[in-house]
This record gives sequence, structure tokens and C-alpha cells, in this order.
Amino acid sequence: MKSILEELYMGNIGFDSGQHSPNSPFVNAAKRKLENMEKLETTLNESQKELFENFCEAQGDIEGIRHYNVFTAALKFGVLFMMEILTSNGDNGEGE
Repeated sequence: MKSILEELYMGNIGFDSGQHSPNSPFVNAAKRKLENMEKLETTLNESQKELFENFCEAQGDIEGIRHYNVFTAALKFGVLFMMEILTSNGDNGEGE
């Protein structure tokens, strides 16, 4: 069985549907990206297409690593924040 944190990160546990409305900025950007990729690919020869595909794969790897780093940093921050709240012993920050 995977850990809850791994399940959360992998998207198996979620807090929203992950769906975007047809006119959302995300969908518009994705459409623009696809249109430009299709136009670019028609201008490339086979060697250039392979190079571009390798570039896109590397970019995907970078994005995956970046998302993981953001996820773990945010999670660690949240845990530290909750630990501080739970261990504050009712201290209201005014001192004695």
C-alpha cells in the first residue's frame, strides 16, 4: 500500500475535479501550445522532430521535478506550521 502522501502527490487523492471550464486561462494556454506545436512540427525534418521530441521530454521531466519540489516544500511548510500551532500551549504571542 502506498503512503497517503504519495497517493496525494500522484493525484489519486484530490480536492477538486481537476477539470477546467472551456474558456479558462489554462485551457486557452493549452490550446495555444498545441496549435503552435503542430505548426512547428510541420516545418521540421525528421532529425529536427526527434530533437524537438527529446526537448519536450526533458521539459516534461523538469516540470515533474519542479512540481514535486513545490509539493514537498509546501507540505513541509504546512507540517511545520501545524506543529507550531499544536505546540504553542495557548501562548497568544503577547509574552509575559
